[in-house]
Amino acid sequence: MPTPSLAFHVLAVTGFGACIPWLLQEAESLGGRRGQVDVAVAVAAGGLLLLSCHALASLWLARPLTALRSRAEVGTYVLVLAGVATLGLLGLHLLTSAEPRPALGGFCLGLATWLSALGFQLVPSLFLGRDGFVDHLGRRTRFTELEWFRLRKQDGELPRTWLQAGRGDTLRLEVRLPHDEAERARGQMVQAGLAPRAQGR
Repeated sequence: MPTPSLAFHVLAVTGFGACIPWLLQEAESLGGRRGQVDVAVAVAAGGLLLLSCHALASLWLARPLTALRSRAEVGTYVLVLAGVATLGLLGLHLLTSAEPRPALGGFCLGLATWLSALGFQLVPSLFLGRDGFVDHLGRRTRFTELEWFRLRKQDGELPRTWLQAGRGDTLRLEVRLPHDEAERARGQMVQAGLAPRAQGR
């Protein structure tokens, strides 16, 4: 049961939903171009709300699910850190400036928190279900969409296994997992009829 991820998306829906009327109210009071910025951000908040609603529905319907401890490359974490820092500083500036814009600043801080949780994988980013994989945004990769998979072991202080899966010449899934979880996924893919390709290091 992906309880932490479901709880996270419920909080995200609540938070972004609260931001929309707040931003529109601030836009009305500001007027002009500054108000238009708040309206545009309110639209973005609506998009993020719908994204979290989609993730909630997908994770709920795909139960039962097993969380996989996937890890990204170091460069990905650096990019996430840069984005979070930028949003956080912008949010604080908007809240503490001579003419504060609390709705816009609050949205920036909320978005930084949302991005941190997903980018730094404070909630699981990938799940294994009976009929395929589901990521933290609700995107599904069903076994029926795949034909083959490949495991490639990666040595180091934290040994991992690259799991790749695809159809024909198209790569549909690529993720880095602990060895034991990669083997668990391999077992389910074999049961689903996927053909293993040559393993490598």
